[in-house]
Amino acid sequence: MICEGCGQPAAWTPFGRCSWECYDQDRSTEQEQQAMIDAAPDAFAFFMGLAPGRRIDSSE
Repeated sequence: MICEGCGQPAAWTPFGRCSWECYDQDRSTEQEQQAMIDAAPDAFAFFMGLAPGRRIDSSE
């Protein structure tokens, strides 16, 4: 796939971006920006390799 953030070839991700840095960029429309904000917790967990339901502040 081509990353929608940086435009570089990258392995497929369910978010269309290659990394959290690319995911966390402003979007071109208010609707796209809100969709990005709504999906941010799942995207962050995906890019950081966190298991579903794991809290970031957990010591486990």
